[in-house]
Amino acid sequence: MDRIQATLTVEEGKELIAMGVVENPLVQEVLKKGKVLLKGGTTVSKISEKLLGFPLRISGRITNRGTVASLKDVDGPHSIIIEKGKWYDIDETIASQVQRFGREDVIICGANAFDSEGRAAIMAGSPGGGNIGLSLSSWYTEGASVLIPVGIEKMIPGNLDNIISKTGRRGKKLSWGMAVGLMPLKGEIFTEIDAIKSLANVEAYAIGAGGLGEAQGSITLDIMGEEVELEKIIEIIRNIKATEHSVSGQEDSLTECEAICDSCKRHIGCGYKSGKL
Repeated sequence: MDRIQATLTVEEGKELIAMGVVENPLVQEVLKKGKVLLKGGTTVSKISEKLLGFPLRISGRITNRGTVASLKDVDGPHSIIIEKGKWYDIDETIASQVQRFGREDVIICGANAFDSEGRAAIMAGSPGGGNIGLSLSSWYTEGASVLIPVGIEKMIPGNLDNIISKTGRRGKKLSWGMAVGLMPLKGEIFTEIDAIKSLANVEAYAIGAGGLGEAQGSITLDIMGEEVELEKIIEIIRNIKATEHSVSGQEDSLTECEAICDSCKRHIGCGYKSGKL
């Protein structure tokens, strides 16, 4: 077998993951016969761009200021269902809509963290995780598949079940941005490595992480396989690196909050809101 090495920035990794999800056999089959739920986030928004041609509204995000939200409540879907070639906004009805899901359907949701055992979690800054939190039990009780596209940079040390039991949204004296808790996700983790394997018959291994400047949060990979399969990956990575990649999301929703704003009424612990930061 031949072998290549590649380094992907965070945004390049998200682009690769989105490409891999779109080509994933499970997703391809469900698009033909069932329902696909896209739960908004910057990685899933890239998937929406590839499947439907538009980004999703972004809610919470992590910036250098901390865990923050959008400046204003803006129009546009955060979570959508794709069914029979059409899509519709389910932001206000996600709890009831997911109850229609079954084994022929798939839910695609990014994560804020995952551990070495494949446990994953998303942050919740609103009480109970808002409408997403209200819908979570139905993600699992009705039998739908859950696919979790997430960059390797989000792997954290420790056991997430234990971490969730010891942390939480309430009781923090100070928070850089909104205080968050964690909601556990159960499903199939889908990283840059899984994306590469979806796009060619190769093996891939992470051999390093992090870097300087734009490479902060990057992942360096060894990829091995037969020449014809490696050429597929080389061409994909060449094309990704030849294009400038920005954060995916509805433009108005990418402007982050500042105290005091519409988002403040839902959030607690924020040192910006209290004037302590």
